[in-house]
Amino acid sequence: MSARHVLIVLAAALAACGGPTTPTLTTGLTGVVVRGPVMPVCQVQTPCDAPFAAMFSVNQNAREISRFASDADGRFTVSLQPGTYTIVPGPDAPILAPQSQVKTVQVLSSGLTEVRLEFDTGIR
Repeated sequence: MSARHVLIVLAAALAACGGPTTPTLTTGLTGVVVRGPVMPVCQVQTPCDAPFAAMFSVNQNAREISRFASDADGRFTVSLQPGTYTIVPGPDAPILAPQSQVKTVQVLSSGLTEVRLEFDTGIR
């Protein structure tokens, strides 16, 4: 390969690296997931729900768009385009019938939309 060909290949490779970049998504959801009640008898001074760690699916029009996990404090953040979504707990979430506890959320057109997702443990 001649020096000219090497320069052309090198220039093409550099151009590909410096090409247009995908914009960073700056919208989505952030917040906390809680489950409750966590005891059969709740008292006014004692919280009756608790944060929990689990996997969640984010669906739109009956199609999975994304997944996220909440941490031990129940906190999570997931990048999403603005729109309406359903949040479905994973089958191992420590709640009653996780797949039937679907929450509908709206992602706003700018920034992260803060939500608190509450799920039923079935404890009575």
